[in-house]
Amino acid sequence: SLHNNRTRQNDTTTKNEKSKTPPPKYRSFKKLSWSTMGYHYDWTARAYHDEGAKSPIPKELAELSSMFAHTCLLLLSSNKKKKKDSSSSSTTTFTPSACIVNYYNPRSTMGGHRDDLELTFDKPVVSFSLGLSCVFLLGGHKKEDDNVTPILIRPGDVQMMGGEARLRYHGVARII
Repeated sequence: SLHNNRTRQNDTTTKNEKSKTPPPKYRSFKKLSWSTMGYHYDWTARAYHDEGAKSPIPKELAELSSMFAHTCLLLLSSNKKKKKDSSSSSTTTFTPSACIVNYYNPRSTMGGHRDDLELTFDKPVVSFSLGLSCVFLLGGHKKEDDNVTPILIRPGDVQMMGGEARLRYHGVARII
């Protein structure tokens, strides 16, 4: 998933303490379930690391994600104009600042969650699927919502969550 904006920093640590903490390193690729490019995410603290823990996002990946996000933002803007909705206007520019790569094995799942730590939510999350197919679950805005839609995601699929879908709960039920 590619995200456009950094998230809020954990207020319990000072900037000096944060900049001295490098992202964790893995000893075994077999245990690796995710990696990051751009701003590095700390799953325990539920926050992105500061500038010191930033790695480059490959140019081609940044350009591809920007192209898909731009298209998504144009469609959302067009739909708002058709509905004469003037709420929360967003520009159609997108420069990814964080990229999380999830690695799945055939028994993997990803619990329901929201991508809700960015500073703003007016840009979509862009997700590229490579490797195995999966059943992706798209829920509602509350974890308790019963209306869950299963979506078959295949290698090569691109999924964008923008507009009203941006903050929906989602997860991976099964790898196929």
